[in-house]
Amino acid sequence: MSANADIVIRLASAGDIPALARVWHDGWHQGHAHLSPDIAAGRPFDFFLPRIETTLPDCVVATVNDEIVGFAGWEGDGIGQVFVLPVWHGKGVAPLVLADAEQKLKEQGHTRIWLQCQVGNLRARRFYEKHNWHVAREVDVTIGTIEGRKPQLVWRMEKDL
Repeated sequence: MSANADIVIRLASAGDIPALARVWHDGWHQGHAHLSPDIAAGRPFDFFLPRIETTLPDCVVATVNDEIVGFAGWEGDGIGQVFVLPVWHGKGVAPLVLADAEQKLKEQGHTRIWLQCQVGNLRARRFYEKHNWHVAREVDVTIGTIEGRKPQLVWRMEKDL
């Protein structure tokens, strides 16, 4: 698990669903559970499994030795997910999936893209800012849980391509 590992970026496929759900669950809980324990309680693994399938047409995965260790998904001009297995944090996975998603959005003709980062998630905000994203504003949104949608405050971050 060194930073020199051969990380391969490719498009996601249907066979990736269980591994992608695991990455999304584990990565989301690592970065967000301490900020929103009530929301985290409503986001067990089974919550992520059916949702990841909707991301597949617009999703890239990072693999190491054929194991999925991270992914990025987008819709329209927005990046909806960038998650990495916690054991792979800081090993160069996230910049690669983010850059690939950004490139795909650029190829689709988008000149400005956006994403949402939970207010308080300073690690993620610093990561995005390091990659030339900026906070455009704070936005009240809702986030899904098994009990329904719950309010959350996010930084809407933007980047010109």
